[in-house]
Amino acid sequence: MRDHGQGLDSSMLMLNLWLTQAVVMVLAAAGSLWLHGWQSTLALFSRPSPAGMGWTMLVAVLVVGISIGMERFLPERWQDDGSINERLFGQMSKLMTILVCVVVGFTEEWLFRGVIQSFAGNLWTSVIFTLIHTRYLRKPLLVASLFLTSWLLGELYAYEWNLWLPIAAHILVDLTLAFYLQYILKRRKGEGE
Repeated sequence: MRDHGQGLDSSMLMLNLWLTQAVVMVLAAAGSLWLHGWQSTLALFSRPSPAGMGWTMLVAVLVVGISIGMERFLPERWQDDGSINERLFGQMSKLMTILVCVVVGFTEEWLFRGVIQSFAGNLWTSVIFTLIHTRYLRKPLLVASLFLTSWLLGELYAYEWNLWLPIAAHILVDLTLAFYLQYILKRRKGEGE
């Protein structure tokens, strides 16, 4: 397996991130229009119910709690992604962190829930979602965590066939974990001085 980004500097990682998200957005829009048509695609983005938003918050808190618990109580070597997240988010401003998390959450959920899950179902969508995150494939704990997260996001989508539920949960999870990582890195840097 290739190094999956270890040889790239932070600016190249960002470029790859934006290019990937552009491709995902184009695939999501084209796939959604082809699969659902214009009106049904718009319906995927209708206003979610308060109960749906409650489930969204619960899923986000659960995933963040599990992730932080794994980071705090399990060996680091079980979760090492090659320090890509550290290099990507470590020097990023708060505003850029928010932008990245919003774009990633929106584009990935539109493609995976709004397009792929619509014809492949949640199980296979979660398998595909897990497999495309190739940098995690050598770490069974990360594979299981990513699959569970994807499956929960798929269940949110299936709850009322509304994309805002998994999009909001994905953004909340990514944003919280990115800010947590930045906090940990800042704290480590302060201890090293």
